[in-house]
Amino acid sequence: MVTRRTILQWGAATGAGLLVPLAYRQGRVLASGLSPYTKSGLFFGYQPFSQPLFIPEVLTPLTGRSRLDPVPGAYPRPSGISGRPRTPTGNFDEVSHGIAPEFGHGPQEWNRFKSGFSPGDTHEQEYELVTEETTHRFVPGGPDVPVFTYRDASKAPGSGSTPGPTIVAEYLAPVVLRNKNALTAGRSGVNSTHHDVETSIHLHGAHAPSHSDGFPDFYVLAGEARDYFYPNIAPKLTDPDTLVAPVRGGEFDSTWIPSTLWYHDHAMDITGFNVTRGLAGFYLVFDDRERELAARGVTPEIGGRDRFDQALDVGLAIQDQLFNPDGTLLYDFLDHNGRLGNVFTVNGVVQPKHRVERRKYRFRILNASNARSYELRLSTRQKMCIIGTDSWLLPRAIEVESFQVGHGQRHDVIIDFRDAPDEVYLENILVQTDGRGAKEVDPSQERDMLLRFEVSGANSSETRCVDGTVIRGFKGIDPDGQFSFIRKEEIVGTRDFEFNRSLGAWTINNRFYNPRRSDATPVLGRGAERWILENNSGGWWHPIHTHLEGFQIKSVNGQAPRRERRFNSDLVMLEGGFVAEVYAKFRTFTGPFVFHCHAIEHEDMRMMGVIDPTPGPGGSTDAIFTHAPMDGETALDPNLSGVVPDCADLEREQRILFNKVGDTERAADRGVGIPDCKFDMSERGNQGSNP
Repeated sequence: MVTRRTILQWGAATGAGLLVPLAYRQGRVLASGLSPYTKSGLFFGYQPFSQPLFIPEVLTPLTGRSRLDPVPGAYPRPSGISGRPRTPTGNFDEVSHGIAPEFGHGPQEWNRFKSGFSPGDTHEQEYELVTEETTHRFVPGGPDVPVFTYRDASKAPGSGSTPGPTIVAEYLAPVVLRNKNALTAGRSGVNSTHHDVETSIHLHGAHAPSHSDGFPDFYVLAGEARDYFYPNIAPKLTDPDTLVAPVRGGEFDSTWIPSTLWYHDHAMDITGFNVTRGLAGFYLVFDDRERELAARGVTPEIGGRDRFDQALDVGLAIQDQLFNPDGTLLYDFLDHNGRLGNVFTVNGVVQPKHRVERRKYRFRILNASNARSYELRLSTRQKMCIIGTDSWLLPRAIEVESFQVGHGQRHDVIIDFRDAPDEVYLENILVQTDGRGAKEVDPSQERDMLLRFEVSGANSSETRCVDGTVIRGFKGIDPDGQFSFIRKEEIVGTRDFEFNRSLGAWTINNRFYNPRRSDATPVLGRGAERWILENNSGGWWHPIHTHLEGFQIKSVNGQAPRRERRFNSDLVMLEGGFVAEVYAKFRTFTGPFVFHCHAIEHEDMRMMGVIDPTPGPGGSTDAIFTHAPMDGETALDPNLSGVVPDCADLEREQRILFNKVGDTERAADRGVGIPDCKFDMSERGNQGSNP
């Protein structure tokens, strides 16, 4: 298998593509068989909008005797109980990668359902997912296509889905998610890569510890398991007078209460490959305001973990796909520009249909594509009511006829079908022909029709969502308002980041990503920072995403952004030559975290940097775990970080997606590669087993 690491090994970091063998530079893995398109232009003869939309199941929480075993944070060793696994035994039970050290150390206010914390009683909910390869039919009568999926661990092997199960959580109710990676070379069944494939789950939009954030090389290795700790909190409120974050009675910053998150793979250098093959899913957080909105009729009559109804609250993951002639997914490891597909899927189904009644629905629209942006509208030109962008609800609803959703972004939208005809299409009017970026919005004609709504029934009498409807509300203006802007007076420093193209790959401030080098070290809880993000890569588009904290976009090219993008975001789209100014605060957790381009091939080819928040004088944090300096050379202590301990040994054993020993050699002058790690392999996890 040719991987991005192979390309770095062959010289992409220091002079690149000409050293790549000709067969690979042609950029296609040719498959046998006929073209997937018939003479009529249909994909394997499929008639669009003839199969129903797939709705992923809600992941079942573990209860009673089905709770996680071993208990999170208490893994058995010969000498007793500790947070680290014992010598590998060849199965998943040791939870090889442990759990975030913040687990069990959070203050009482982290969990609204418990009076206090005690060992073994530090969280509210447990879940278990298996990452596996199975087959998926994109269209009826089409081929069984190998894909990667997330599966409820209680279900039979091979029953995973793309997107994966939807996880429904409660605000201030901590969750532990155990993930078992079954993408092993030696397992039976579907194994199209014939290779161990490492993964790293990122909960996109979460305010969570670094060790549970999906840092690119905090892997779940094939045949091993890892526990992710998600506190489901908002950041602690920053005192605007002192510019620090005292505990102030456990008060959280209600501006940043999460709502619509998604989880996806983030493994270093192979994120694009893993996400393309299906590793993504929704993660929804409900709080009291969500229930209040449902009670007021702003959102459908739902609004809680125990009352979640996917018939009225529907996640739509839009992804363009590219296929080989035999119908398998095509992925070109040598195309660093961004994978652009020519077949549109919604929730893994090619151009599906979805039945709705003449009432309003909540759609959480996710752009799960690698490199394509969309401008979405309804074929009727009816306005849609946006109540949230990315991970957060808006202070007030905004009605639009169309909106742009960049790769990785979400829009939480109310669509009212009461006055709709029998058929309504969700369509894309943004023209894009390559990975460089979109060309233009063309509203004059129908472009790409993604989904057909089939409308029936009599009109309901629900309250309409209109422009200005109070959602979170503004503090000091709306009753019980929760949202406030970051003020200019809170800024304590400015950072400049330039996004460049270099030697066929991608850099930030002319440096390639190094997971052991910090590129920003904000002080936790100390005011806010102004980040100037400049796209200087010759016309390429870069959607820039930050982990740990979102930001508020103040300007793009000196102008205010689109109305719906003026509040909270975790991603800002930098079109060619654009400059954005954003304000961000960093609170609660020490690093490392990353920020990067969410055109995933750009991320994989090193357009990524490290944010390493530190406590610092005057700042405060609930959980402080220091580590070795992020100087680009020093290895991190795996007891704290969960980083793979000995890279060379893992290469020799072919337990990581490298091609041969030496792929991790560093081009030190460009900051590429990872330093040698010399830790005891006996402390690592399990090899070659299946769940």
